[in-house]
Amino acid sequence: MKSLHHASLGLLLLGLMGGQQALAATPTCSGSETKLSWPAVNPVWEMCWLRPSQSAGPDGSGLEVRDVHYNGIPVMRRMHAPLLFAEYRNSAGGNCYRDWKDENANILSVPAVRNTLGTPPFGSYAKTACDRSLDPTASYGTCPYGLSMPGASCGSGVTIEDLGDEVRLTTQYTAGWYMYSSRFAFFKDGRIQPYFGFGNMDGTYNEVTHWHHNYWRFEFNIDGDGDQMISENGVDKTTEFSALRSLTGGVNGGPTTWEVRNATSGRGYRLVPGSGDYVVPTNESGRGFHTVDVMGTKQIDGEYGDRTDNSLGACQMNQGALVNGQAIDHTTVALYYRVAVRDSTANNWPPGCSGGTCIAQDSMVCKNTGPMLVPFGDWSDYIHVSGIEGPINGASP
Repeated sequence: MKSLHHASLGLLLLGLMGGQQALAATPTCSGSETKLSWPAVNPVWEMCWLRPSQSAGPDGSGLEVRDVHYNGIPVMRRMHAPLLFAEYRNSAGGNCYRDWKDENANILSVPAVRNTLGTPPFGSYAKTACDRSLDPTASYGTCPYGLSMPGASCGSGVTIEDLGDEVRLTTQYTAGWYMYSSRFAFFKDGRIQPYFGFGNMDGTYNEVTHWHHNYWRFEFNIDGDGDQMISENGVDKTTEFSALRSLTGGVNGGPTTWEVRNATSGRGYRLVPGSGDYVVPTNESGRGFHTVDVMGTKQIDGEYGDRTDNSLGACQMNQGALVNGQAIDHTTVALYYRVAVRDSTANNWPPGCSGGTCIAQDSMVCKNTGPMLVPFGDWSDYIHVSGIEGPINGASP
């Protein structure tokens, strides 16, 4: 019976080798990387993560995850946010910054979820400055932001929360008086939700209307490096491109969306902008610093943005340094996605407003925004080398 079992398993493995996905892959983390497998038994998601101080790019790139796998299938080599800016109204020649992304800041959380996968007590989820800052003018400082949460304390790093149908990674970093929070939520159904929070610890520049811009960088390797395609509204792009969001510019008058897929397997991800992503259009300040929402580029090792440095006064994001005519069909690609918020002061915005025509001050309200990445194609077929541990040809385990 034992020999028959082994022979049957061998034939099954050989048969599966001809299918879409023969053996489940798993990330190998090294150096400063820490491996996350969720759930711990028969994991749906596996990846390596790094805190902001360990992240790649000039002056870091915030919360970074690498070698991301869903159901044992490669999804991305890297997800991070290497470009982050603050710019101010009517400040020609100054008062704009290319912020750094590698200075860890404390988060209020229970120790069970700090730098390790854990299930927090009900209601004791991680709190960042952005979660706290809901008042238009009040400042809540640094952790614990005037809060008292049973069992929780302040600590830096990454909180990793098991929320049942999703696992959520959260971190916070600081650049001067600004407190930025970064989260990735990975859902059991394959969706990925990155969202970014823009906050302030002490009210500096609270009296000046200003904008923050964050650019995520999604470095796809669906089913492994190469043979990736990017499309806009279902139409493949052959060379590097930049684009704008549109609520009505997509299929059947819907929103514009972008897809990355493996041309052979047909598996892919669709980027769908969040509702909050439309609030601040490109170049609302009129200073010409940020004029695109999306960039599709060829993946080049070590190219994490438009510059090789992070000069504090380099206010303009130069898309021409990234979108420069290279072919992107059937190769390895990176998709950049911008989100922005406006921190308005009373009687200041929009230009020429007065009294009730001005937007009420909201400069200290922390604003979160971000898209949803939705899988398409068949992501279900896989088998672990150590045994049959997942769906095979769509069957339940």
